[in-house]
Amino acid sequence: MSTEEGTITKVAEDKAWVRVRRSAMCDVCKSKSACHIIGSSETMEAEALNTANGQEGDRVRIKIPSKSLWKISFILYMIPVIFLIAGIILGMKLAQNYSMEPELGALLLGVAGCILSFFPIKLFAKQVRKNKEYTPEIVKILT
Repeated sequence: MSTEEGTITKVAEDKAWVRVRRSAMCDVCKSKSACHIIGSSETMEAEALNTANGQEGDRVRIKIPSKSLWKISFILYMIPVIFLIAGIILGMKLAQNYSMEPELGALLLGVAGCILSFFPIKLFAKQVRKNKEYTPEIVKILT
């Protein structure tokens, strides 16, 4: 379980916006698109489920399950690598069949594979936005 501490800046219904220090957790977080850089690139405002009923100004601890972080990290980083490698291998094989340089075929289909990898990632991102398992959650009010 990954946790961060921050301060609630706004509350609406069952959600709160929490100002946190930017960390590695931010790069794989589901709410990455809902976060805003405040002042410097070190401070972010993240949307979180307000299960602890925090109020504006409260210092809180937010969490996101490690399982969710691992799954998101795998999708974001490994899917493009897998598509790239598959494109390179396929490009080398096809280039030999069409009397091309294998390196050129590998380059072209490797890049194409990388670009194509963004489609399944985009589909996964739509599912993630709907699933609360990937949303940060306020678990404790500190002050």
